[in-house]
This record gives sequence, C-alpha cells and structure tokens, in this order.
Amino acid sequence: SPNQSLALAAMLFAVSMTFIDQTIVAIAAPEIIHELGLTSTQMQWVVNAYLLTLAAFFALGGRLSDIYGHRRVMLIGTLVFVIASAMCGAVPAGDFAQAWLIGFRAVQGIGAALMFPAALAVVIAVFPVERRGR
Repeated sequence: SPNQSLALAAMLFAVSMTFIDQTIVAIAAPEIIHELGLTSTQMQWVVNAYLLTLAAFFALGGRLSDIYGHRRVMLIGTLVFVIASAMCGAVPAGDFAQAWLIGFRAVQGIGAALMFPAALAVVIAVFPVERRGR
C-alpha cells in the first residue's frame, strides 16, 4: 500500500530531523562560536535549550496529539520546528545573537516535542498490528 509507505517515509524523515538537530549544532559549535563571538558557556546554552524544551514538553506533545489528533499535532509541530530552524539560521550579529539563538532553539525543542510522539502515533495508526514488526 503506497499510502502506508509514504506515511512511514514522512514520519521517519520527521523523527530524523529531531535527532539530527540534536547533533548538528554540537558539530557546528566551533564555527558558531567564532562567527557570533559566543563563549563556550553561551554555546552550551544554545545546545541545551533545544534538549531541555524537548524533554520538558515531550509528554505534553503526546497528550496534545491524543486530544487534537496525531496528524494535526504532527503538522503543527513540523511547522513550528521549520520556522524556528529558519529563525536560528537568521540569527543577527551582535549582543542580541545569544538570546535570539537560545530562544529559537527552545522553540525548535517545542516543535520537536510535538512532532516526535505524534509521528510515532501516526505510524501506529497507519499500519495494522501484524505489519508493525516489519
């Protein structure tokens, strides 16, 4: 069934984005520190803002998904995540850079917290029990 394969591919992509985002900033940290003039402590806040909000709002994301529908919450989470990612890429230079980056990394974490549990629920809803193990 093509719809099941498409749904699985889309949900894998979404979940992959949340994991990739956890590591990509750590890999780019030296360049970010150099370009924005951040200290290592400030950079640690940039990394942790995402992880903290993801962890803090993960259960809420699952509950909202149950209440409002998995697909709807998945789409909202993806939209929040993508917009926050674009805003992180548009960080201004200067004194405001740290607050900007930390703030939008936190918003990314909220988007991921909405996306991740909803994506898993969509896969469970799309595939019958006998096909989930594959």
